[in-house]
Amino acid sequence: MRPLLSWGTWREVLSRAWRPRPSVGYLEALNAQGYARNTPVGACELQGELDRFGGISVRLARLDALDRLDAAAFKKSLQVAVQQWRSEGRTAVWLHIPILQSRFIAPAATLGFRFHHAELDSSTLTLWLAEGPSRLPGYASHQVGVAGAVFDESTRKILVVQDRNKLKNMWKFPGGLSEPGEDIGDTAVREVFEETGIKSEFRSLLSIRQQHTNPGAFGKSDMYIICRLKPYSFTINFCQHECLRCEWMDLNDLAKTENTTPITSRVARLLLYGYREGFDKIDLTVEELPAVHTDVAIKISS
Repeated sequence: MRPLLSWGTWREVLSRAWRPRPSVGYLEALNAQGYARNTPVGACELQGELDRFGGISVRLARLDALDRLDAAAFKKSLQVAVQQWRSEGRTAVWLHIPILQSRFIAPAATLGFRFHHAELDSSTLTLWLAEGPSRLPGYASHQVGVAGAVFDESTRKILVVQDRNKLKNMWKFPGGLSEPGEDIGDTAVREVFEETGIKSEFRSLLSIRQQHTNPGAFGKSDMYIICRLKPYSFTINFCQHECLRCEWMDLNDLAKTENTTPITSRVARLLLYGYREGFDKIDLTVEELPAVHTDVAIKISS
């Protein structure tokens, strides 16, 4: 006769025999978040986030198991995940790879992934899953340069510089590239102060120039925006690393001189007209409006 089991033993047996199984709804919710199922032995489960366009975004920096994977095991995991997402009707995969995990770029490329863009510490690859040619947007197509036309109405003088590292030392407005997340007016004020030491306030937009395949923009297009600024200091202390010369010049002289760039000369004439007839005739003012897709306000010019 077999010995009777104690209640403690029965409780352990029952706890092992009965385990709650996830519901169908729970599994569907996992799939909606981009989880790959049926992961092969030696690989890891890749997880992604579903975006509003039906694409999957996979951020390898969030997956601790990847530190123990080699390139071959990662390829197996990614291949299974891509098959799963394609069967679910996902449109594309965005694969974000930190620079220290760059060994996974080549395996991804063998599965059809291509570079989209790179940042300082990561690269992003994409794979189009839907039918037809890829409809994914390209990365930034333009760089934005901003200059400040600092005009003192009381003296009719305007602030100009000559760049130190240019082949031709022509008079121009101080300026530089806008930083990510920086408003155009803030760029103009910052660049003017960094190059000349002059403090100023943004008043309006004056002119926009577009140029394609700019060598200084790594082959991308270049937008150059000139803003009208009001000075709040007048003593020049220019950056000698960037500028060869800097001075307050009479606006009439700037409009007439040949030693300037075409757009600088054109804006000088525009400022003369605004000075005579009123700046409301030439200013593009900035207004904040609510954004459509986010809660952040956007700024438009009119």
